[in-house]
Amino acid sequence: MPRKGAGVTPAKTTNAPAAVTARGRFERLMDWPVPFRIVALLAIAALVILIWFSWMARYPSGHGRIGAVALELSDVPNTIQRVFKPDNAPVTTPQQKLPTGFRRNTRQPYVDKGHVLVSHYSAEAGRYVVRLMRLDDGRILHEYRPDAEEMIRRSKMKTALVDLPRDRNASRNRLLHPLLMADGGLILQHGSPLFRVDACGRVLWTIDGVFHHSLERGLDRDLWAAYTFPQPRERHVRRTFRDDAIAHVSEDGRMLGRTRIAEILDANGLGHLWRSRPYTDDPFHLNDVEPVRHDSAFWKRGDLFLSMRNLSLVMLYRPSTNRILWWRDRPFSFQHDINVLDDGRISIFDNHASAGAPGNTPLGPNRVLVYDFRTDRFEQPFARAMTREKIQTSWQGRATPLPDNGDMMVEETVGGRLLRIAPDGTVRWRYVAADAKGDRYMLGWSRYLGDTDAQGIARAQGARCE
Repeated sequence: MPRKGAGVTPAKTTNAPAAVTARGRFERLMDWPVPFRIVALLAIAALVILIWFSWMARYPSGHGRIGAVALELSDVPNTIQRVFKPDNAPVTTPQQKLPTGFRRNTRQPYVDKGHVLVSHYSAEAGRYVVRLMRLDDGRILHEYRPDAEEMIRRSKMKTALVDLPRDRNASRNRLLHPLLMADGGLILQHGSPLFRVDACGRVLWTIDGVFHHSLERGLDRDLWAAYTFPQPRERHVRRTFRDDAIAHVSEDGRMLGRTRIAEILDANGLGHLWRSRPYTDDPFHLNDVEPVRHDSAFWKRGDLFLSMRNLSLVMLYRPSTNRILWWRDRPFSFQHDINVLDDGRISIFDNHASAGAPGNTPLGPNRVLVYDFRTDRFEQPFARAMTREKIQTSWQGRATPLPDNGDMMVEETVGGRLLRIAPDGTVRWRYVAADAKGDRYMLGWSRYLGDTDAQGIARAQGARCE
């Protein structure tokens, strides 16, 4: 006889908690009642941690490694913004549609025998380029495509101010204020190491550091540039503090000296011009270092004119004695580009902007101010033309005095326009940097070339590059 229960499969018993699926556990967790006091305590703890984190990020030097980590984390939103919306995007804000390229005023007989280096984005190349342009007909004689990636590879710089591979690759390096050399090559920078290339764009040397804005020839085959220390030397500031300085370098790539703007102001009893203001990472914003090349009753050969945008300050400085000989902080605002006109006059490109307006919006057209040391007076000889042409760049901008006839080459940097303007207001020629749709490209501080640049022009034009 079969055993009792033979052929009958007994029912399996299960452990109820183990049978709960992952989905069921998650749903039960979401339905778990939390006492209000627990929520309130967590909120208070989060607030305390947030305040502590913000304090460490603001004053990292007093919190060791934890402060450094806090500062790194606090910069993540800025990093994301720079990746997806870079501050050096090639196309500028919407502008009036104008004919692209070079146009000479055919209604007047003047023909410009000079040349110009213009720097802006090229849609065809997919990167920033520098073009050598002849001004009698607008013909492009040579195009430079400097090897920005090689400049980055050579750099050993560590700084919170710029991420070179991300921000200064060929598609984002604006190749600012190109300086033509006798071999047909260029010296360049853009918030980056200073670097020299040959006529075919190959890197010859680099100098580490954050070079920016202007680059000018000195007196004895030397150069003067605006510079920011990669790591600030000022005490009790954040690592993103822009510790500006004037840099003295040689044509063969040697750093000859650096002098901090903060030290210059302090030594001359003018430290209060920035130390008495609320903290900012960019108190000076040095944008021009202009060497003086001849003696006069008001300056000596080798002196420097300096422009600091964020202080709306210009000054005459003597490096040999560390003395400020003269300074003014009005009637201009957020100005750029000082130039010596003669034995007693200088010109200043006045952005005429307001820090109280979004984006430092200009209060009206930009102005070219001419200051006369002999009379202590300012004039605006190009006012009618600046107003008629609606030249209104909110930041940057250039006004280069041209030889022989008192003309001025004006660059509306953000507007992508370059114009030669006569003293009577006539526009002799204009160049508009724009894409096929007419959207304008930001310019990169164009440089006028004259007779002294003939050798470099010839070498560049004759270069045979692959």
